[in-house]
Amino acid sequence: MTSESKDTKLTIRISEEDLKEIDEFLTFNSKFGSRSEFIRHSVLDYIAKSRVSLERDDNDPLPVERNLDEIITDAVNQGLFKSKSEAIGEILNQAFKTGMIVELFRAKMTSYVSLKKELTEFAKARSEGKIGKEVRK
Repeated sequence: MTSESKDTKLTIRISEEDLKEIDEFLTFNSKFGSRSEFIRHSVLDYIAKSRVSLERDDNDPLPVERNLDEIITDAVNQGLFKSKSEAIGEILNQAFKTGMIVELFRAKMTSYVSLKKELTEFAKARSEGKIGKEVRK
């Protein structure tokens, strides 16, 4: 017994300007075989992104590089993860287990401490009149 997938035909109205934009995009992105495939993918991707942002407390999208976001989206579309949030969670857990997050925090803290020290020394030198004297005419 096999389950048949029934596709439903959907008609949408779209402006000529928007259609030209879509066609131009498709010209340079052969990943999509047709307008329908592109629109279907875009709608489902939008829904997935909306669900992820609804699940987050602050509704602030995660700042990830575009190519990483595309890779994660593709992994979700391939069925490797249920959602982008699940994929990102697993990536973060793996990064934590391998010590990458600790290294990142350590590097940020070292940079912060160094900057704080330089700013403190600068403020001290300025208050002592060693720097920042302006010549007035």
